[in-house]
Amino acid sequence: MQWITGKLLVVGLLASSALSAAGAPDAQGLLAKMADSAQSLNYNGEFIYQQGGQLETLSVIHQAGAQGHSGSERIAYLDGIPREVIRIGDEMFLSQHGGRVTRFQHGSLMPVVERFQMGVPDDYYDLKLLGIDRIAGREAYVLLVMPKDRFRYGYQLWLDRQSSLLLRSELVNNQGKIIERLQFTSLDVGQLSDDARELVGQRPAVVDASIVVSSQPNEAVEPQWEAGWLPAGFVQQSSAVRSSSPVSEQAVDALTFSDGVASFTVFVEPDETRVLNQASEKVGALSAVAKVYREGNNYFHITVVGDIPLGTAERVAISVRPAS
Repeated sequence: MQWITGKLLVVGLLASSALSAAGAPDAQGLLAKMADSAQSLNYNGEFIYQQGGQLETLSVIHQAGAQGHSGSERIAYLDGIPREVIRIGDEMFLSQHGGRVTRFQHGSLMPVVERFQMGVPDDYYDLKLLGIDRIAGREAYVLLVMPKDRFRYGYQLWLDRQSSLLLRSELVNNQGKIIERLQFTSLDVGQLSDDARELVGQRPAVVDASIVVSSQPNEAVEPQWEAGWLPAGFVQQSSAVRSSSPVSEQAVDALTFSDGVASFTVFVEPDETRVLNQASEKVGALSAVAKVYREGNNYFHITVVGDIPLGTAERVAISVRPAS
């Protein structure tokens, strides 16, 4: 509870009578509606995205796809060099014009929505409906997702009362520091204009890179490596061989773990040069830790990347070893 801000406590106290009068909705049910509305509704607006010390202003147009199909999305950067990201179905096109494009996880505008698609496991998180607030002129339910240990992050979520869309999210560490924030400043939900549909349905005039968004591993294999330590609740989701890693373009073993909300991937590859360094880096919610594992005269480079605290990633990295 230590990372609940004073402002949120005030909001909760002021809104408690409104919730009682209206009948408080189920918090898990609100998360399910949030995940559904992010896919099934058309909307457009502007939002700010803060990652660490960097703040960006962006606009978004989202067009829902037919049932069972991915929709389309256009994200345009409103600060600095004009840049845009357009996702059409499972393809993403980046137009960077020499600038930097923030890579939203899994090709999604709001990766936090995907983290809560399966709800919140109550063995490792406490989920609370705190009250009602206003974001971008719209009433919003305020949810708190609080970790029960220091090995994962906490979340503060504002869900539109009318549409259940995520209006604001804050990812918070156990010292109460906000390390990632997304917040709409304006939002329209419903039928898109003809101009908006045209913008979201066509590729950029200049495409600097294209990505196929897929959750399927490249090649499923029996795991050759294992993590000797994992935070409680994290289980292996997949084991695959990928064509590249965060540190090289050679084939790499990849193990992905998740607790139902947070996730991380362990990459292991031979280090024949023996010049790769051990390092740790953190950018917003994303932690990356690189370690070297030696077995006789054989050296391996181990990299852990995911939306977990840096200390958790480091502890996992030093525990990785050949599968017993």
